Amino acid sequence: MKLLDEIIDLSAGGQGSVATLLRKCLVLAHTLKNDRLKTWAASELDGYKADGWDDTAVPEYRKTPAPAKGFFVGAFGSQINSQPIPPGCLQKEHKCFAESALLLQPIASYEGTDPHATLHLEWPANLTLLYQGRFFEGYVLNRAWQEIPGTVLVGLIDTVRTRLLRFALELKDELGSVGDDPNELPKGKIDQQVVTYIFGGTNVIASTNVTQVGTIEIEKGDWSALADALTGLGVGATAVSALKSALDHDSTAEPTRGLGRRAADWLKGFGKKSSAAALSVGVEVAKKEITRWILGYLGFPTRSA
Repeated sequence: MKLLDEIIDLSAGGQGSVATLLRKCLVLAHTLKNDRLKTWAASELDGYKADGWDDTAVPEYRKTPAPAKGFFVGAFGSQINSQPIPPGCLQKEHKCFAESALLLQPIASYEGTDPHATLHLEWPANLTLLYQGRFFEGYVLNRAWQEIPGTVLVGLIDTVRTRLLRFALELKDELGSVGDDPNELPKGKIDQQVVTYIFGGTNVIASTNVTQVGTIEIEKGDWSALADALTGLGVGATAVSALKSALDHDSTAEPTRGLGRRAADWLKGFGKKSSAAALSVGVEVAKKEITRWILGYLGFPTRSA
């Protein structure tokens, strides 16, 4: 497959624009009819939209530690420049501005970064105003920023290139068994390779048809059926095992007409265990169905709407 060979050559060579490489990946995604790969490539090219600091739509490799520093001015022209700002000095909801950052810009924004340079992310003006007089007596915070080493951005580019290379090599090996027609490959197999080699793990929801998901019913006490349903949705073995432990623990606690505390905690953290970057079944839809399955397992069946 010529397109796949081009992606491998561009990825392995380390030369040329990663944005160009991703555009070829987008063409490949449409050829493979893989929604997860389409969304990932498009997000890398267009940038990610994050609503908050715990956004599961942003891949882990686009999250980085980012300490904060500030510039303070005092009487008679006195100054304190590049003073580190400890997260402990900030309110809980603001600690992220001294701890971490999300690299949300299109991949082209980071190409060509000097590894010896430092990226400055300025604090919002209102945040600077809020903490203006809270640090040093006699000094006012004039501005603050987070610092990200250029090596982090160089590493981001290399990570994207390497993940694409691994995926393309694995896909080429698979094509060797069916000829040169990607349509001969099982769709589930391709999706699993995207999860493993692009997202870097197996604990991601599969691109499953929501209508098929909604037809699954779990009988009381049928753990095998529940585990199979979760696996079919793309939930990893570790997470499935953790749910079983939670359910077993809840069964020894005070009876409740619904989810026990441990199972509810597992479900609450479900979005963090998954990547929402490319889901045809969204996280909230998946959580709704999984809740229904668990209730069926516990003997409180609820039919899907």
